[in-house]
Amino acid sequence: MYRKTFSISIALILLLASLVPAANAASAKSDYLVSANAPLTAAQVDQLRAAGATITYVYKNFGGAALKLSSDEVAIVRALPFVTYLEEDADEELASIMPEAASYSTLPHKYPFWLDLIDAEKTPVEYDGSGVWVAVLDAGFFPNWRDYFDEDSILTQYATSFIGADGKAKDNQWDVGTSPHGMAVSSAIIGYRLVDKLKEGGWGDQGPLTFTGYLTGAAGAYYVPGVAPGVKIIPIRVCGPVFCKNSDVFAAQDYIIDLKKANHGQPIVINESFGNRSFGPMKHAAIQRTIEAGVIMVAAAGNGDDRGMIFPATYEPVISVGAGGWVGQWNGYPDHDKTWWLEDVPEDDMSQIFIAQFSSRQLEDQYLDVVSTGREMLLPFPCPNLNSLNMGMCTGKAIPQGDPAVPFQYIFGNGTSFSSPTICGIVALMLQKDPTLDNADASFGTWDDPSSWGPGHMERILESAATPIQAGTANITLSDGTPFSPCWEVEDCDPYEATGFGWVFVDDALAAVP
Repeated sequence: MYRKTFSISIALILLLASLVPAANAASAKSDYLVSANAPLTAAQVDQLRAAGATITYVYKNFGGAALKLSSDEVAIVRALPFVTYLEEDADEELASIMPEAASYSTLPHKYPFWLDLIDAEKTPVEYDGSGVWVAVLDAGFFPNWRDYFDEDSILTQYATSFIGADGKAKDNQWDVGTSPHGMAVSSAIIGYRLVDKLKEGGWGDQGPLTFTGYLTGAAGAYYVPGVAPGVKIIPIRVCGPVFCKNSDVFAAQDYIIDLKKANHGQPIVINESFGNRSFGPMKHAAIQRTIEAGVIMVAAAGNGDDRGMIFPATYEPVISVGAGGWVGQWNGYPDHDKTWWLEDVPEDDMSQIFIAQFSSRQLEDQYLDVVSTGREMLLPFPCPNLNSLNMGMCTGKAIPQGDPAVPFQYIFGNGTSFSSPTICGIVALMLQKDPTLDNADASFGTWDDPSSWGPGHMERILESAATPIQAGTANITLSDGTPFSPCWEVEDCDPYEATGFGWVFVDDALAAVP
């Protein structure tokens, strides 16, 4: 794709910090990844154990394993003849900044601004993502996830967890998560139930910001649509409250490859709203085998602004997504009105769109594909501790709707964590139209040579449908009433590539599918 190259230190994006645990003593074991040219044989696994390794995972669809080694054992394992690379197992970080009612009403304005901004109202009625599965690799769900989603929309028979794994899926732990991040990501794709009360949206009587009134203008229960409400979600828990370990992510990808093999004609998409800056043979092999199997991967570009993108989004065969927003956000200030998110977005006006300042810019040897809504999206994010939410995490346990211990059930969220599932939903609509689309023909190259990477067929179609975004500056209002002027691709302000191929409108994406 089109790239601009600049030399600058690469930084994290959607909260993907690369942390390396240090051993406290020579006998302490740390987490490592060992790569091989092919899936390990039983004899090779025995050799690893004989060298002192404690095995966590042995991957079935690509060569390698996750294991624990002491400092004395590292050299022994590295010297084994089948080992091609040994690296420390890095952490990845989630990418975000921040009893059922009897019936649910239509919103006062059918589409929230983030769907209006991608022309979701122009989606032909026959397309809703039906027949497509989306595996959301994230923090899992809270136990009360049925408060927000219809049970039929969640493929619980395939949902699983790899947190704290011992080499086996923890299928009974996917909905005991400690962060609502995975539910928020899923809601951007399929929609959710909104029970509107005073103080909702993350604004109550806490601190200097007190927004009055209801999110919708009146108390009630409503359905907030997603990009592709017919999609079936597979929650895969690979993250704790903040971090996701590489080895658990690879195990989840291994699992999805097997699921695709068992359901060969089934369109499957993976959404990863996390990442880090580490990229080695194992991550390269895991992604390559996943995409070669016919699974499409969509990932958040990160929230690192001019520090650059994160992996896996940086890797060209993965569809990478930056974040933008609507210039009309919080336009009711200073009246502290919370209903602005339901106002109509003017049609055919690219000046309504701005690029979020936090959205990771494309630096040298990085590949930013498209941009979509990821700013001030109202999503389910129940969290008992507002301060911890401001840190981008929520470590509280799930509490049912209506419990006074939770000051709110929904927040106006920001991050490429949420622009990624928006594009994921558009990809699902495209797959409903043509279930054979994939990126298996991508140029996977070698892990250490970005010039050898190239996009696949599905990605090229998506990019061809995007509308270019001109460099510029916007004048917006922040949620605290502060005026702000984000800029992008402006030489004396923020000169780095921020828009990729541009903004994707639903009707254009569907029209681009033959």
